[in-house]
Amino acid sequence: MEKETILLVEDEPMLLELLKSVFEEDGYHIISALDGEEAVEIFRREAKHIRLVLTDMGLPKLGGWEILERLCEIDANVKIILASGFVDSEMRDEAIKKGAKDFIQKPYVPDTILKRIREVLDSR
Repeated sequence: MEKETILLVEDEPMLLELLKSVFEEDGYHIISALDGEEAVEIFRREAKHIRLVLTDMGLPKLGGWEILERLCEIDANVKIILASGFVDSEMRDEAIKKGAKDFIQKPYVPDTILKRIREVLDSR
């Protein structure tokens, strides 16, 4: 079975490496980006291979909202999960309206994030 590819966007190198190892251990192939511009460029090149994007909201160059908007322009069916240390219900609702499939609270809990990723990947 081919590994599903996730584009992981996180500007904290230690957290990026930790998430990458958690996801790879669970069988995913990870492409990583340290900022929003890099994420959009990677997605533009690799969209047909990327099954899901997990991005932090607070990033250098382009933030999570801009990433969401640009990726939806490239592929209206992109599965994207936004993550932030602060999430209120209005922000979550707005993200879903704009095309995000989920909005999760940081700090990440490995079991929870893996479960949410699986749910989004399996959703139609």
